[in-house]
Parts: sequence; C-alpha cells; structure tokens
Amino acid sequence: MVRSALRPVLRRWLRLQIEGTRHVPDDGPVLIASSHQSHADSLALGVAVRRPVHFLGDVRLTQWPLLGPLLPGLGMVPLRRGEGDAEAMAVLRGLVADGRAVAVYPEGSRSRDGRVHRLRSGLGRLAAETGVPVVPAAVAGIYDVWPIGARPRLLGGEVTVRFGPALPPPAATPRARREFNDDLQCRLAALGRTTCADDFSPFAGGAVG
Repeated sequence: MVRSALRPVLRRWLRLQIEGTRHVPDDGPVLIASSHQSHADSLALGVAVRRPVHFLGDVRLTQWPLLGPLLPGLGMVPLRRGEGDAEAMAVLRGLVADGRAVAVYPEGSRSRDGRVHRLRSGLGRLAAETGVPVVPAAVAGIYDVWPIGARPRLLGGEVTVRFGPALPPPAATPRARREFNDDLQCRLAALGRTTCADDFSPFAGGAVG
C-alpha cells in the first residue's frame, strides 16, 4: 500500500525517465546492480521497476522525518551498520531464495565524483553462489536531486534510470569474479554516461553495498 501510494509522488518529484525495463524480469529472483550516487537511488529504482524491489539500508535511515518510517514499505530491509558483511549477505541470500528482485550497489558506497568506482567482491560472490542473473542499472541525474551531505531538494529534478541486458552469474572462481566485476563496471559507466575510476569509493555512510 505504501509503495502504491508513493510511486506517483516520487515519479513526479524525480521527473523520471526510464529506459530498458524489458531487461528486468517480471518474476523470479534477480539482482539489480546499480551505480550509486545518492540516498535516492533506491527510490528511483523502486519506482522504475514494475515489481517490488528490495534493498539493504542503514536502520538509521528510518529515522528521517516523513520518509524514513515509510522506507520499509518501499522495500528497504533495515540493517544495523557495522554488523558485518556476513549478516548483509545472509539477508540478500534469503531475499533471492524467496524469488525477490534485489537492488545492490556493488561500489559499496556512494560515488563522490560521478564516476563508477571499482566494484567490491560481494555481488560477484552472491551471484556465483546463487546462480541468479545480474541486471546492470544506472540512475543518472540523481545526485542533483539529493547530493551527498545535503538535504533532498524539494523541487526534485530530472532523473533517468537505464537498465542493460542481464549478465549471467560468474563461475565461483576468483578470476571469473574479477572478470565479471570488470565487465559490470564498464557497463554501469556506459549506462550512466560516465567513466570508470581505478580506485574504490570510500565508505562514508549510505546504503549497504
């Protein structure tokens, strides 16, 4: 009910344009691997995809005025920051096993410069373990709507969500996962009309990657 009520509001606030939704299956487990520049990335993805999308988020985000208490209804699974990667991976495995669509931010933290930074290992391991396809996605223009370290802009802005063709999960070897990450990073940069960075994005708050 929360999702249905907020979708039209969020869509107007984001002035949302959506490309490539045909790449997201209507049912069954799928991992949506997105670039990450803003707290609002998950809101945009949740509106862009027809089916419910789940994502991990710091439990403190539920304390935001107005929107915070509604986040679980929008698909957020609250997680206490600092509980460790094992806890996050266990939650993600459970969602995938239940046939859900799950948004993951493989950079691990929000990009400060708009580039797509090196991807961390969690998504590749999860895809290899579960055998679930990975749909790349980019949320362009979202930084201007909700910049890092600032409040969301009441007037919103123009945001485009682009999805690319699904990637098969990698084999469960370090080399296959590295090649998978390199390919996915390039695809995310192309979808976001930006470039790749050689370094990792620093951890400094935000949704769990």
